[in-house]
Amino acid sequence: MTDIIFDGNCEFCRRALRLFGRVDVWRRMRLHDAGRREQVRAAFPDLAGADLDDAMYAVTSEHRVYRGFFAFRRLIWDSPFSWPLVALFYFPGASILGPRLYARIARSRRRLGCDADACDTPPHRLAG
Repeated sequence: MTDIIFDGNCEFCRRALRLFGRVDVWRRMRLHDAGRREQVRAAFPDLAGADLDDAMYAVTSEHRVYRGFFAFRRLIWDSPFSWPLVALFYFPGASILGPRLYARIARSRRRLGCDADACDTPPHRLAG
């Protein structure tokens, strides 16, 4: 089971996770809106102090925490329909380029279909 903590106000984020939900044939993904701070922090004490506004998080049943690109990469293991993406997300250099690409996409959420105020996150908060 993988718990996904994401910006529930972001239409781009919701659309991306709906896509993953459609291929989640084993129902391993549970979604949690990061805007519900008290509930998220109570359920996931490992995320105390985490930048929930800046990145998506994945928490596995083994309590491993993944942020941003690495959270997204963790999602591909939960469904056999997304396994073809494994090679792309694990190619040499993906751990270096992936977070940069994730940050760039996160900075561009408004242009990618999000009209929430949260999608106006300043770029300096999304680095790394």
